[in-house]
Amino acid sequence: MIVPGKSERDLAKFAQALGDLAQGGSNALGASGVTLAPGAVETVVADSRCTEGALVAPIPTSASAAATTIWLKATARGSFTWGHDASDAADRTFRYEIRRP
Repeated sequence: MIVPGKSERDLAKFAQALGDLAQGGSNALGASGVTLAPGAVETVVADSRCTEGALVAPIPTSASAAATTIWLKATARGSFTWGHDASDAADRTFRYEIRRP
């Protein structure tokens, strides 16, 4: 989804952005997956869209990820930290959505 700039004057670009939103388009989704390291209990993810107080929702993309206990431990400008249970599984991959306050 392309978001028009603050000085944009072309109404067609605003209409396109609104249409994209109405059809579920969003720039709030992480561009790639995050795989939790085997044995780790914390994962820090860098993302420039994150800020203090943001809500970061994990979206599991594998069965072992879906079985993982995971929570949002901290948010900061440019990153967030997930806490999670330790596992030997190497395929606990998540996508995520960021909602800023």
